Amino acid sequence: MVRSQVMGQATSRVHIQHVLLSLQPGGLENGVVNVVNRLDPARFQSSLCCLKIAGEFAARVKRDDIAIHEFGWRGGNDIGLAWRLAKMFKQTRTDIVHTRNAEAFFYGFLGAKLAGVPHLIHSEHGRTFNDRRIRFFAQRQMSRFTDAIFAVSDQLKRDLVGHIGIPPSRIEVLYNGVDLQRFKSVDRASIHAEWGVRPGEVVVGSVGRLVPVKNYPLLLRAVQAVPGCKLVLIGDGPERSGLTALAESLGIVDRVRFLGHREDVGSLLGAFDVFVLPSFSEGMSNTLLEAMAAGVAAVASDVGGNGEIVRHEETGLLFPSDDLSVLRGHLERLTADAALRARFAENGRRRALQAFDIGAMIKRYEDLYERVASTTRG
Repeated sequence: MVRSQVMGQATSRVHIQHVLLSLQPGGLENGVVNVVNRLDPARFQSSLCCLKIAGEFAARVKRDDIAIHEFGWRGGNDIGLAWRLAKMFKQTRTDIVHTRNAEAFFYGFLGAKLAGVPHLIHSEHGRTFNDRRIRFFAQRQMSRFTDAIFAVSDQLKRDLVGHIGIPPSRIEVLYNGVDLQRFKSVDRASIHAEWGVRPGEVVVGSVGRLVPVKNYPLLLRAVQAVPGCKLVLIGDGPERSGLTALAESLGIVDRVRFLGHREDVGSLLGAFDVFVLPSFSEGMSNTLLEAMAAGVAAVASDVGGNGEIVRHEETGLLFPSDDLSVLRGHLERLTADAALRARFAENGRRRALQAFDIGAMIKRYEDLYERVASTTRG
């Protein structure tokens, strides 16, 4: 435990350092901010340790007692980063280091061991498994000296077992949750007018970083083949200029809107008719959960935890990764059938309410932290 000062009163709390690359816009980063904002302040003190920079989502951290540390790492091997982390862990009297995804694990693990931090938790939130074997070997060995490991989906757990060789008994599954109160009815007519939606057009939308793993070129090509729909992309990233050029080459510039990064996603999602997540790889997609919570029919590639969120033909539709033909067929179906869209939307929202509420997720995090903090290493 750490003695800390909160609003002038000394309290005994578990001090958790959440180690991740940055707080740039993304699903993992959004999830971390949701967790630290909602953990019980009487029992937990959180600090955010950004190996690179803090980024835009730092502004979403609402509690004044949450410190944000930046280390300016530019990638590549940097053993000094582990020493700098260790120094900070010692100075802040850290009880638990919680690392998120592989790169944070390597440096956070070394820093925690150098500093003698009592406990270490590692979680995986979505990744590809194209690393060198030596990195898999290193993660497998480090996992032996980690108090708890969890993945955000059953599929990701199976991938960790199959690719890295971590025993399945060592990996828990802790699903993401979403704040269901964020999604209320919206003025669809006003938003559609702003987006230039013509009468009778079906709005197909997606939210995410414009990066290769999201596979947005597939979505653009599918939309080209389906008259009667307009595509709205919320998010920004290095692929934006390439996607804009692709829309021009496909002749659909007038049917695609790039909105860039938005902080009001919760008030825009309800204006979609269909939400599409075409990613090559996912852990447990917050944006997919949010779309369902907003009452939007969902279509997703059958990768990562998407199949655990979307029940095919019940709450939405799944398609094989990078399969243009199947995705095009799904969009044709949904564009032509308003009743089907409404059924998927209703069932999806019900599922989000029942299985992915953020309050239940926070309770699982708190139980995990308390369980780990109460253990004594042999």
